[in-house]
Amino acid sequence: MKSKTRPLPKTRFVAYVATSIDGRISLEKRKLPDWTSKEDWKFFQSELAHADAVVVGRNTYLTAQSRLQKRTTFVLSSRIKNTLKKGTVTFINPACNDLKKLFSVYKTVAVVGGARVYQTMLDSNLLHELYVTIEPLVFGRGVPMFSGGSKTKQFELVSVKKLNATGTLLLHYKVKK
Repeated sequence: MKSKTRPLPKTRFVAYVATSIDGRISLEKRKLPDWTSKEDWKFFQSELAHADAVVVGRNTYLTAQSRLQKRTTFVLSSRIKNTLKKGTVTFINPACNDLKKLFSVYKTVAVVGGARVYQTMLDSNLLHELYVTIEPLVFGRGVPMFSGGSKTKQFELVSVKKLNATGTLLLHYKVKK
């Protein structure tokens, strides 16, 4: 008697970005944003609680290491050649790995930055949804939301929510099919 194996459910990749009005996610590469609202932080933490895995870049990992070690975390870095696992954290080079296959065992993967990670996931067709929190600030400098891209993707706006009285907005997009 043949046993029937069910295909794994399709992995849902969701990016979470906090940005200034001018599209900057940070003033410096190795500094977590301390300028985001408490409403954004609450939303972000609530969403992360539902993710099976988290994807970050090396700089994001270095700045939030203690928090990320409590989750199944994948750190994308072009600086490493071989996959390295340390507890719940796995360091991988996206150019040397089949990301779709690697993440296929997870139902929901949260993509939380930085700019090259967002772009890598977008270019690899591994970004289905995007939550962008726009804080009412203009930096005029800093790290852009996406960086080094090779593809253009079109998104559809799903919802807009005003998070607080100061004008913080939460935009929810899905990749247009």
